[in-house]
Amino acid sequence: MNAMEKIIPMPKAAIPLNEPAERAAISCLMQNFSNLDAMSWPDDLFFYEKHKLILGTIRKLHEDGVKTDFMAIMAQLDATGQLDAAGGAHELNDLHDVMPTGDSGTAAWHRGALMDARRYRTALAAIRKAEEAFLRQEGDIAAVAEALNGAAAMQETPRVGMKQLIDGLIADLEKTEPVETFGSGIGSLDRVAHLKRGELLTVAAPTSGGKSIMLLQMALHALRAGKRVAVFSLEMPATQVVGRMLSAMCGFPVGILRMSNREGEKSRGMSDKFTAYAQELAHYPLEVESNLTEWEAIDGAARELVAKDKADLIVVDYIQLIHLRALGSNETREQHVSEVSKRLKSLALHLNVAVATASQLNDDNPPKLRESRAIGHHSDHVWFVGGQPEEQFLTIIKNRDGERGGAVPVRMNGATATFSERISDSQPNTK
Repeated sequence: MNAMEKIIPMPKAAIPLNEPAERAAISCLMQNFSNLDAMSWPDDLFFYEKHKLILGTIRKLHEDGVKTDFMAIMAQLDATGQLDAAGGAHELNDLHDVMPTGDSGTAAWHRGALMDARRYRTALAAIRKAEEAFLRQEGDIAAVAEALNGAAAMQETPRVGMKQLIDGLIADLEKTEPVETFGSGIGSLDRVAHLKRGELLTVAAPTSGGKSIMLLQMALHALRAGKRVAVFSLEMPATQVVGRMLSAMCGFPVGILRMSNREGEKSRGMSDKFTAYAQELAHYPLEVESNLTEWEAIDGAARELVAKDKADLIVVDYIQLIHLRALGSNETREQHVSEVSKRLKSLALHLNVAVATASQLNDDNPPKLRESRAIGHHSDHVWFVGGQPEEQFLTIIKNRDGERGGAVPVRMNGATATFSERISDSQPNTK
């Protein structure tokens, strides 16, 4: 047997595609024809012929001046005899409902995923075309390399010139109004750490260490500052989230109101206070969602809220509880958590909102972010809450464009779901 007879052909791998992104992109186009003007949608972005048919129908209607109209899509496909090839009426209805919104930001997000899949399809086609010649140790390697370089460059990403970047920087430096930030209500902390739009904050603490309390305190602080807040709670029901926020506002655990009215004036006073703060909270632009655990659902809901101007700050409690369907069973837990934190950062950046989340700490000494150091890499700000109950410190581990390593003495009051600054004569060694 000679050397050539020992060569084993490469297995034919599945074609690179991204069906969820195709469905989401088509859904966005169905709901907003103007997405065709905002960015290019070549047919080869899509792999499935039925999606190409729908894309072509939407493009034809848009060129004819038809406003966004789902029923017009179905009627046009039916009139041309292509409705069944596009999946039928039931499939079209399902596609329309894939995404809760058709805003351009959401469309661009899924278009980016389709562009990645197209690049890999193009690269794989070049490799497969040359495969047989390569197995014979023949073929034009340089030509394949050129084709792969071309596939790598298929980004279609708009570039900003250096002059525009410098002009933008100068304009930013010349602003006289205060920079918009999202604080905690703890003075010493807010003077040093500044969470801004496009940034991700991760609050880390051991079990029952106050992660949720800090996130909800930030949410309440933002609401009182006139911001719109969306809270995605994966750990407790929405009613408990609201209860904790009301406890922080009232200064006493609202659960105590379940007791009978036997304490007379004191009980009535607390009840009146609760009613007043409940009315205040009810008028705040707050959205609380506790029924979503999958990233795809959280992502879609967050984009819908931002598109409807209902969120400046998005709170997600917490990273380790988010399930990501896009990753297969072969992915490690560390890879899963890393991907979730990366997507949270991308969400903040692409939607231009502030995102605050939380992470558990492991049992190391000193403790580290549980399951993935990538959480810290992807976050713009990382705060650790640690120490004994009466001597807690909030340590600034990472602080984008600011001082880091400092520690703020704090006290957690679990009954009222609040953190307050604690007077301390000494600071811990934070090295």
